[in-house]
Amino acid sequence: MNDESSELQMALQLRQSVIDKVPRAGADLDAAQAVLRQKDYEGALRAFKKYYQHYDDDDPFGISTKDVAVLVKNYEPARLVVRRWRNDKEKIILQGKADRKLVDQWISLNEALKEKARTESVYRKLKESRAEDDVLEPLVSHLWRQLVGSRRYEEVRLYFHSLGFFLLLHITEFDCSVLFPGHRGKAGRGKNPAIEQCLRLIIQDGPPTYELALGLGEVELARQFARRMLRVETSDRVYAALIGAAIHAGAFAQGEELYAEAKATLGSRRIRQTNKVFCGVVDTKFRLPDRSRPG
Repeated sequence: MNDESSELQMALQLRQSVIDKVPRAGADLDAAQAVLRQKDYEGALRAFKKYYQHYDDDDPFGISTKDVAVLVKNYEPARLVVRRWRNDKEKIILQGKADRKLVDQWISLNEALKEKARTESVYRKLKESRAEDDVLEPLVSHLWRQLVGSRRYEEVRLYFHSLGFFLLLHITEFDCSVLFPGHRGKAGRGKNPAIEQCLRLIIQDGPPTYELALGLGEVELARQFARRMLRVETSDRVYAALIGAAIHAGAFAQGEELYAEAKATLGSRRIRQTNKVFCGVVDTKFRLPDRSRPG
């Protein structure tokens, strides 16, 4: 058997071993969750430790943040164990050897421990050590809203195209859910969960993605993002969010353009949120500079 055949056989065996683990992993995780629901926290910790030790490297399901948080809150010895899990993963991240899956698991453990600040702390350490973009990107994918909120736009540049893609994907999915309301199950009266979920993501992530585009000087892309968001929902709240994002990015011309459009499209009486944001009544970080004062 030549080297290529041997490597292929090993890869197939490894793949099969992972597939074989899936049913056992699911059963073990279900058992651990059942013990947790019974509030046997000592027993739950033993069960989750067993799952973690056997399946962590190729974990097909993952221990949920919620389950870990409940365990940590109610059983102090669990906090020490979970911290050790978190710290082991953190060492790998700081060595620049982590993949996205490991980073996601590590951040989930930080959240369960209520130590979210640790995520940005490690990100700063990696930035100071001039880590490669492929090491930073998984962390940026979790921190991008904070970075945009702090106007650290250049630090998010490496993730910008992904964010633009996700926004347009949510908008496309929204359009499909409106056109084919029953494609994910039984169509009926009332709210469509698929539409509501897409709309929530568009409203949540659209304005900061728009702000990021402006902050990076991608004005035409920003304009396209705004147009598509407003096509999904032409409302006071969307105009207000986009104008606030533009002003926060220092793109006052774009903010004024959107404000004029909101007045023309909705009418002055239907843009209360937009007026508050544009005039800087609610939040001073969105306030336009006072142009009556000498510079």
